[in-house]
Amino acid sequence: MKKVLFLFLLLSNLAFSQSKKGFVQYGALAGVSFVNLYGNPFIETFLKSSTRLVGGPSVYYPLSNHWAVKTNLFYESKGAGGIMPLYDKEGEPLGFFNAEIHYNYLTIPLLFDFMFGRRLKGNLSAGPFVGVLLHQRSTFTQPVTDFTIEKKGTSGFYPWDGGAVFAAGLRFAVNKRVTLSFESRVNFGLANIVSQPILGSTTIYTLATQHLLGFYYTPGYLAGKVRARQE
Repeated sequence: MKKVLFLFLLLSNLAFSQSKKGFVQYGALAGVSFVNLYGNPFIETFLKSSTRLVGGPSVYYPLSNHWAVKTNLFYESKGAGGIMPLYDKEGEPLGFFNAEIHYNYLTIPLLFDFMFGRRLKGNLSAGPFVGVLLHQRSTFTQPVTDFTIEKKGTSGFYPWDGGAVFAAGLRFAVNKRVTLSFESRVNFGLANIVSQPILGSTTIYTLATQHLLGFYYTPGYLAGKVRARQE
């Protein structure tokens, strides 16, 4: 987790160090995330997308009238939900359970924006993301008896996740200091997150579709540079 925080602070400082050539905006993003898992045939058969919340601080740095770089620090829950069968150690069926799979990550994307428009700008974005696993909790509850099996801990999981992000959205400059944004992102996990067989497979990958609202503020003397960039 310290490495992820260090990476976010490093990217923020790099943006600020370049602010004399342009302007940098600091803000926050928050929204809803529809998460799922793939790469494990058993999970793909029985589990479906689950709805989670996501949010965190963000930094935005325009390189020109049409290009920008942005990053953010998200605390997000990945995983899936649904109804699935469970088996004991001898392979005997225990029955069907309501499953809620939560893999909680601290993630950082680094996205490159192509922008078009003036005061109301559209943007298309792409870039990589990395994440560190903070904790894991999987809960399985029988629908009738409410008998619950809970599994916690990060044993059997790799500490890192990573992949590619593709996004599209809008940014509206309220004034020279305040900008509002809306963005939809698709996060494809490309790193296997399990280090030992789980449910008959040695691979699980994350998937998340996020819809985000953002608020950005341009501090101090940097605000005067916003108007020139928008014109």
